[in-house]
Amino acid sequence: MPRFYLHELISEFMNNKITSSDNELFKVYEINNISENELFSKSKNGFICFCQRGELDLLVNLNPISVSSDSQLILLPNSITKTERISKELLLYVLEIKESLFRDVSAHISPLFFRMLRTTPCIKLTSESEKALYSFMLLAKGLYKDTDNLYRQQIIRSALNAYMLYIYDRYQRFYYTDEMNIETSRNKIFDRFIDLLHHNSSTQREVTFYADKLCISNKYLTDICHKVAGASAKKIIDNFAILQIKILLHNPQLTMQDIAHQMDFPDQSYLGRYFKRIEGISPSSFRKQVINEMGG
Repeated sequence: MPRFYLHELISEFMNNKITSSDNELFKVYEINNISENELFSKSKNGFICFCQRGELDLLVNLNPISVSSDSQLILLPNSITKTERISKELLLYVLEIKESLFRDVSAHISPLFFRMLRTTPCIKLTSESEKALYSFMLLAKGLYKDTDNLYRQQIIRSALNAYMLYIYDRYQRFYYTDEMNIETSRNKIFDRFIDLLHHNSSTQREVTFYADKLCISNKYLTDICHKVAGASAKKIIDNFAILQIKILLHNPQLTMQDIAHQMDFPDQSYLGRYFKRIEGISPSSFRKQVINEMGG
């Protein structure tokens, strides 16, 4: 398998150089021999990771996550991550899954599973689950190399579907036994809201857009967000938008006008006011901090 330094991998994600091509539904590789990095990154694809050695601390959609040896990390499509601490001995096996494939194999699984993955993307594996994941990774690695296999795509779809159901069972039995009994309409609406947010936060920052998509009132959506997440719908929307902006600010090739355009702001002045109102500093000041931290 090809090997990547994590800081190079994140940079490639930011520049869209290592995401699956239109014809490639999945990739398998390993990450090792790395040093710490402070970059934000985002990928449209999903990831199943097996940490065989070492430790990794990161933020996933603002939530702190610790990954250690013999644990599994699943990142949903469109997740935003930031590395915080990395041990030098880290060895991470990675299966990258194109968004369309990830959604296909997950279509019939309850939305509750994806709320579980959002709140608990990393779990410590039992010896039985570790063997299952290792076998699954070996199968994926073999298929990734076997490009002449006539049934390659069908096999990976079936294998992914089976593994996702296997993990869903583990979450239900060992991590969320109580939550299975309190699944409500409110939780389902919140899940749909977060899914919409992952796909639209770079251009849609008003509560009305999401409430209309969900066919509910602004007030009801805000009430749901307060009850499920302890924050208003607008606050959650702004948090996602700020993360998107920070990702773009880490790319020195983008001008403020470029970022304003990508985020659908009228101009860079409007972008600056929005960012400073929430973060307390201007986008240019944030970019200077990033450059200084990276030793630029």
